[in-house]
Amino acid sequence: MPHVAVAGGAPADRAPAAVRDHAPDVVLLDASPPHPGAVGRLARAAAAVRIVVVTATQDPHVLVQVLAAGAHGCLTYGHFEPADLADVLLAAGRGESSLSPPAVTALVRWLHDGTRRLPPDRQGPGLTAREAEILDLIAAGLTNRQIARRLVIAEKTVKNHAHQIYRRLGAAGREHAIARWRELRPAPAGGGADIP
Repeated sequence: MPHVAVAGGAPADRAPAAVRDHAPDVVLLDASPPHPGAVGRLARAAAAVRIVVVTATQDPHVLVQVLAAGAHGCLTYGHFEPADLADVLLAAGRGESSLSPPAVTALVRWLHDGTRRLPPDRQGPGLTAREAEILDLIAAGLTNRQIARRLVIAEKTVKNHAHQIYRRLGAAGREHAIARWRELRPAPAGGGADIP
């Protein structure tokens, strides 16, 4: 088994400071019901931290909001064995995600609904037209250099826009910003959201 150390524990209100102090690879958040804001604060406290939420709730809206806020895994009590928890935490440390069946069901339902958008109270701040254009290119897989060439701007300008985008979306990094954008961007005029 790989080396694992428990760096510490903290109540939810002190968890972001503990994450900054200890710089863990993975945070296990036990919360019932989980609060998306708490997950977002943890995600912003350390960009590289992977968050696994363990909860009793099976409310699909809450589960989707927790994932959208930055959780990398979500386990619901009664749908995993205690022995599975170590595997889930190790997987999170490798960058993998784990979801209990209720979280998978919630995510699939959310993806299948016509809008693929979070309820209005969870929508992040809007982006400028240029930021939206850059984030669309980031989501398409272009590097900062490729975006700069395409838009005929400096690569440093792309980086500055990217950092502003992450801040506006409350995203911990590039992948998190892409996921948030796919959730929050306006649907195209033809109907449902255009999610590549």
